[in-house]
Amino acid sequence: MFNLNIFNKISSEVLTIKNDLELNSENQLITKYKTSTSEDYKQAIVLIFKERGYTRLEIGQLLGEPKAS
Repeated sequence: MFNLNIFNKISSEVLTIKNDLELNSENQLITKYKTSTSEDYKQAIVLIFKERGYTRLEIGQLLGEPKAS
């Protein structure tokens, strides 16, 4: 049977936040990530870095976390 749980669903809230943040520089995004307590906000920032061509390892290093999802 096909498992639909393997796909990471992105909420409309995350997409809205992502749209609001897309024009920010990398430094601004890093600062906002580190000061945010919202998981949706952090997920939106990770998505922006992925779209900009950063690898998981690079994102993790930039954001100061061992692994970015």
